[in-house]
Amino acid sequence: MIKIENLSCGFGKHEIIHNLSLTIPAHQITAIVGQSGCGKTTFLKTLNRMIEEEGGHMSGDIYLEDTNIRNLSKELLRKKVGMVFQQPIAFPYSIEKNLSYVLKYHGVTGKAELEKEITSCLKKAKLYDEVKDHLKMSALKLSGGQKQRLAIARSLCVDPEVLLLDEPCSALDMKNTIAIEETLLELKDQYTFVIVTHNLAQAKRIADQIVFMDQGEILEVTEKNAFFENPSSELAREQIQYM
Repeated sequence: MIKIENLSCGFGKHEIIHNLSLTIPAHQITAIVGQSGCGKTTFLKTLNRMIEEEGGHMSGDIYLEDTNIRNLSKELLRKKVGMVFQQPIAFPYSIEKNLSYVLKYHGVTGKAELEKEITSCLKKAKLYDEVKDHLKMSALKLSGGQKQRLAIARSLCVDPEVLLLDEPCSALDMKNTIAIEETLLELKDQYTFVIVTHNLAQAKRIADQIVFMDQGEILEVTEKNAFFENPSSELAREQIQYM
């Protein structure tokens, strides 16, 4: 569970998130939705303090279970709270090494254990069957959708508690979108997922909780069916009408 209390953040004198409070339940998919520019991605980046790496500032408190994230080193925080970006990132190594270097960094060194973990993470991301005979191939040769699933597999290598995903399917075809959505649905009993998406239909398919934002504020937080059947804000009603 993540508990957010009175969170504000921004860059310089420009505040983007305004006094936001929210609880993100464990082992669910929480979808952050709203119009472009409303602060969804900025909010997501506060959850592992990445906003500070980009020169931003934040105030308020964020708790991972009972621990204030300010009391965790950034290395430990980002092990517990991983992130997958909108643009798929594949490092210029083999598919295998994209995962093994993360595992080795976190103490997995035995060949058999490395192979086991690489296979497990690729299977979780629904990529293993497509690449199992090409693990020595450069990851740069993968398609965009395969790179995105590789990024998810790499994030899962450190067994995070929470995985943040920023528009992970925005540039993908239906096949890869379905694979990623199925991955999240199958793994939510093991991990907590927070996904930013502009695609309301995607949120309707996979989310448990909907957080609807506008201009850096939360307009409503509700269970998925309640949001789509009876949204409380006029802006949400307008957007759902044009799904």
